Amino acid sequence: MSDKQKQLLELAAKLADEFAARAERYDRENSFPFENIEALKQSGYTALVIPERYGGLGANLLDFVTCQERLAQGCGATALAINMHLFGLGSMVERAAPQERPEQGLFLELVGRQRKIIGGGLSEPEGGGDWGLFATRAHRDGEAYVLNGRKVFTSLSPVVDYFMVMATVENNGQLCSATFVVGRTTPGLQLIESWDAMGMRATASHDLILKDVRVPAAAMADPRPVGPLGAEAISLFAWFELSIAAVYTGVAAAALNFTREFAQRHKPFMLERPINYLPGVQFAFADAQVLLAQSRALYLTTARDYVENRESFTGEQGLARLITAKYAAVNNAIRIVDYCMEIAGAHGFLRRNPLERLFRDVRAGINHPLSNTRAREFIGKVALGVPLDTKPRW
Repeated sequence: MSDKQKQLLELAAKLADEFAARAERYDRENSFPFENIEALKQSGYTALVIPERYGGLGANLLDFVTCQERLAQGCGATALAINMHLFGLGSMVERAAPQERPEQGLFLELVGRQRKIIGGGLSEPEGGGDWGLFATRAHRDGEAYVLNGRKVFTSLSPVVDYFMVMATVENNGQLCSATFVVGRTTPGLQLIESWDAMGMRATASHDLILKDVRVPAAAMADPRPVGPLGAEAISLFAWFELSIAAVYTGVAAAALNFTREFAQRHKPFMLERPINYLPGVQFAFADAQVLLAQSRALYLTTARDYVENRESFTGEQGLARLITAKYAAVNNAIRIVDYCMEIAGAHGFLRRNPLERLFRDVRAGINHPLSNTRAREFIGKVALGVPLDTKPRW
């Protein structure tokens, strides 16, 4: 590990320890961690993946996922929320590096030195079983585009300065997907405080309404037709899938840390020693440790391979490698926390212990794209040589 990587990991650890003291309160209140976000800004963590020349910390994908796992050990919801700001920025920096345009530099300055927060507008209530276009639509009107639609799971929504809204647009007679930069104060943009979830409660992943939202044509990135997976899509998935794997691995690691300490001190009155001497506890902990090691080995190796040889991640095969890492990590994380609950028994069921919150938080992992069912379909089709655009689908 380089000196720079050690410094970044130390920063993530310091923030995680600070956030751990507040995690239970934010979860119980279903409130947003404004203190945590301010600490992330002041420390430069919100610019973790921005190049140093723009005021960032210059982390690559491997640095990013390593830091995110550690941050999630303190507060999974804060780590997940800021993940939705950072992963897209990391992909943008990566793709812009060969020939950075002036407007991209200005945008990176906003995040790096001014600490602006970028939020997503990807998920939709109409989304589900199909690949491709978005229900949110944009149409050209002179020198502007007009957007209409509804987005869900808009994490970080109380502090987002610019929303990256994905919509379907017609381009040269063909329906394409495109990303629009929409400022928080743009007329027609409205946040509905709808987030009241089982877990990851402090992410404030509210609904975003777009009603006749008008943005200049320059606010649209190049439209992309539905078709073969290009380098841009692979890059976005690399930064998203592997960071999601890291966040939920961090949640699982936090559960193991608590359970280890609990097992070493908890001594029922009929036993001579704490429960860490019981074979059943040892076996459960061993299985959990093995799952944690599997997850880390897979997602960290995949991230390292991507950083060192990005050109090897192409098409469906390349994407399948990224999805596999996320699929394995989030499902392993759930199993790890279940083992922890088995060891802690009824104590894990009590809200005064963090394991109860971690048990709920970790279950959100399987719902991030690609969800379990879609991940299995994708991985299976690629492995069996079945094209994704085969009709009928099954």
